[in-house]
Amino acid sequence: MGETDAAFKKVLVQNLTIPVGGDKRLLPSLDVSKWDRLHFHIGAVSRTVPGLNVRILFGTPISGGILLADSTVWFEETVSEREFSHQTPASYGGTGFVMSVPVVAPLLYDVILTNKGNKELKAISVAVMAQEI
Repeated sequence: MGETDAAFKKVLVQNLTIPVGGDKRLLPSLDVSKWDRLHFHIGAVSRTVPGLNVRILFGTPISGGILLADSTVWFEETVSEREFSHQTPASYGGTGFVMSVPVVAPLLYDVILTNKGNKELKAISVAVMAQEI
């Protein structure tokens, strides 16, 4: 999978196993400044992902570091905070999900996967996709 002028697709991780209580940081550090919204497809090959928590971190490079953000506040509609995080219930029976988040900073800094369930999660894959603004 690669990048074209009109669309972007990248597999961030494939066939990952996460033990109970374990987490995995993908740290893609991708320039996403030309995109308006990113779609993360998270799942396991022919399996469910109960208790999987996914957290998306955006960043803005500054002199001496990176400003990180895992949420945004939309003043146009409401002043409530919206986090770029989702967790499937422990009884989740679906095969996966797509998280669609607005690009709020020029860098996709990290995608953090945490197994908060009571079973080891196997064959986890994460892909990110976008379309041109």
